[in-house]
Amino acid sequence: MLRRAAEFGFSARGINRDLVAKEPSKTFSDTQKYWAASIFAQMSSYCSVASALNEIGNRLAFDDSAKRNYAAAATWRMLKCVKAQ
Repeated sequence: MLRRAAEFGFSARGINRDLVAKEPSKTFSDTQKYWAASIFAQMSSYCSVASALNEIGNRLAFDDSAKRNYAAAATWRMLKCVKAQ
């Protein structure tokens, strides 16, 4: 969802929709065989929008319910990255 929101933000401003990596992508221990693993890796390299559970370790915990503070932090990082580009 945040990848699409970032792409929409670029499109609305008339900017190329490609998300440019800002840092090396992270490898999460629990996403290797998941269909969206490449999206998680992409969003981890885009201003750490995708990050480890509680910002600790290497587990994304994508199947766990999102906490409000984590969703807000990921959204804030995405907005900040879009604004900077």
